[in-house]
Amino acid sequence: MIPSIHPRDLIDRLDAVSCRATWTILAASCFAFVVFDWLVPEVGTGPLYIPLIALAGWRLGARAACAVAFVAAFLNILPLHGVDAGMSAIGAVARGMVRLGAYAFVTATVCGLRRVHDRERYAARHDALTGALNRLSFEEHARHVLERCAADGTVTVLALADIDGFKSVNDTFGHAEGDAVLRRFAEAGMAAIGERDRFGRLGGDEFVLLLQARTVAAAESRIATVHRRLCDGLKGSPHTIGVSLGALVVRLGANLEWPEAVREADRLMYVAKRAGTGGFQIGTFAETTVSAMPSSRASSTSTEGTSEDRSAIDPIRAWIPGLASETAA
Repeated sequence: MIPSIHPRDLIDRLDAVSCRATWTILAASCFAFVVFDWLVPEVGTGPLYIPLIALAGWRLGARAACAVAFVAAFLNILPLHGVDAGMSAIGAVARGMVRLGAYAFVTATVCGLRRVHDRERYAARHDALTGALNRLSFEEHARHVLERCAADGTVTVLALADIDGFKSVNDTFGHAEGDAVLRRFAEAGMAAIGERDRFGRLGGDEFVLLLQARTVAAAESRIATVHRRLCDGLKGSPHTIGVSLGALVVRLGANLEWPEAVREADRLMYVAKRAGTGGFQIGTFAETTVSAMPSSRASSTSTEGTSEDRSAIDPIRAWIPGLASETAA
């Protein structure tokens, strides 16, 4: 039995086609239809242009769909077509106008459906309050990245960030003020990541980041930079709040599942939180062990750690995934 094509799979395949490839398909198809119409004019190729218009509207937008519709209508009123089909010039023009109307309807329908699809897809994948990826969408992407990180030659970082003192903001100033803090924090987080990175909200005041780097050293540097920018994003707040962050660096060639990764990143975050407000803790995963790396603590003047701060963590102590041993700051 041949498996049916899931609508989402078909849509994803269409979205994966590049704009250049789409234009190539449209041009080649139009040329083929013209040749066919010239060879067999009594058949008529007008309806065959409808899938092309739909493809242009879905993949390239309304302007491209309108352009294809006008071209298709023009190809239906060429004098050569009218003569070969035994039609008068008026009849050929009338046929072209009728088909242009039908093509315009297809264009409006497809472009409208695309707008609705994009809006609903965004709403299904993003947190309504902050605009960050929601938990389901982030987890889907993270699972895919963690599965391939052993083969794509990059170091992956899974980091969990928590806003210290957020509960007191909600309790003292109300949820509206708490929502404003969350939005400000999310804006800072989304501005701090690169094109290949992801930023999401797990729930409440807990957020998650997925970062890509070429080396472990570069990953550690990015973690420090992201933490600093998250802290900077909250500096304008009148409340006494900070950012605790736990980051798990997955080395090249490591094989780590999402539940295990998020659990250990969460553990590292609470290590940082217990060490003091506004710090971060880094752990590295390679094969079956994770070792604690030096962390930095945020202060009123800087979020960068000093050499004394960095030596406070013993980088030799390690823990096995699933065990409860921890490295204290």
